[in-house]
Amino acid sequence: MNRRLTWTLASLSLLLGLAIAGCASERPSVRPPQLTMDQISELYIKQALALGEHDPNLVDAYYGPKDWQAQAKTRKRTLIEIRNVLVRLYQDIDSAPTDTSIPPELWNLRRRHLRNQIAALEARTRMLEGWKPSFDDESLALYDISAPFYGQEDFKPMLASLERMLPPGDGTLTERYNRYLERFTVPPNRVEEVMRIAIGTARERTLQYFRLPEGERFELALVKDKPWSAYNWYQGDFVSRIEINTDQPLTVARALELAAHEGYPGHHVFNVLIEDQLVRGRGWKEFTIYPLFSPQSFIAEGTADYGIELAFPKAARIALIKKLMAVSGLNPGEAETYDAIVQTTKLAGAATVEAARRYRDGQADAAQTLDWLQSYGLATPERAQQRLDFFDRYGAYIINYAFGEAVVGGYVQRSVGESEPDYARWRALFDLLTTPRTPQMLLAE
Repeated sequence: MNRRLTWTLASLSLLLGLAIAGCASERPSVRPPQLTMDQISELYIKQALALGEHDPNLVDAYYGPKDWQAQAKTRKRTLIEIRNVLVRLYQDIDSAPTDTSIPPELWNLRRRHLRNQIAALEARTRMLEGWKPSFDDESLALYDISAPFYGQEDFKPMLASLERMLPPGDGTLTERYNRYLERFTVPPNRVEEVMRIAIGTARERTLQYFRLPEGERFELALVKDKPWSAYNWYQGDFVSRIEINTDQPLTVARALELAAHEGYPGHHVFNVLIEDQLVRGRGWKEFTIYPLFSPQSFIAEGTADYGIELAFPKAARIALIKKLMAVSGLNPGEAETYDAIVQTTKLAGAATVEAARRYRDGQADAAQTLDWLQSYGLATPERAQQRLDFFDRYGAYIINYAFGEAVVGGYVQRSVGESEPDYARWRALFDLLTTPRTPQMLLAE
């Protein structure tokens, strides 16, 4: 079944649920006043804040009116109260009066984006009430898309290439691969310096193509005891807090990836441009909140992962790797071989998605999932356990990374063509970051 048909069925299920909810009342039918898009936006934010009181992982960022947040904490609303409002918002958004001061296409993008965000909040509310969807149903309900299936055969070419490229040695292929990576670990006392250099270089490359608002900046912090490798906490006013989890060793290549993904042109730039272009530029308040379990995350993670390759094509990537190796006391002469081996393992991201699907759907237990993550995701035992913890906490969120990158990359390439210069891809990324797209809109027809 294709994704569009699956999503249509999911939408029909949601609408049926809305109809049933509407029939539950036996009060006289009185049509409430028509809501404007800005009123719907405000109510959407307030429901997200209220839901965040039930789900501490939901609100990733918020920089709207402080009294709305205070109200959510003071008056704890029940899940059914929240869901009832979301049901009405989903019903009313298509009848909201059109703003004729902006192009119709842009207005429709806003409407469709906000509708999907509302639907995702409603689905998350049902999950908190006890609904336990399959991995793919959760993906569709929360992120407007589902990832393709992968089998063991899909990963054999990657493993065969890695076998040829790695130095000979004892142990499994994964053990040999991770022993090789360990040679390029950043010493703990150099992690902060390496990350600042990597983020600074990513910023320089991004500023060649993007004009960012004055005063944008980031704060860097090293943390422990987290189920993720790194996190960008957007503070508003063009400021991000980028946290790097030091529980696991940081390799040189990973430092480069995190610099682009969490910083430039990744999450920091995405949030800065949204605040600049949509919140301040157009007054669209719905973008002052970022519910983590929503279609916005697919765009955010997909563009952040795609931004790694865009900011650091091969020559630029190797140049930075050499610089980071030198700072780390490593041999820059090994940079090209090291980079080639790391690039060979790209499909490990898809293996991680498949591990999550099998685990969450009960097709594999924890021990089998850890084995899969090590065999096909090429993870160390410690990294595999960290990823399992991530699956337990964040569910289907994992699709937003590797699959998000693939979808965003395909969309950008179709938008500009193979022969276009680099700046055309940067322009396409800028447009994607500053217009309210939905994941389904990025798929090829």
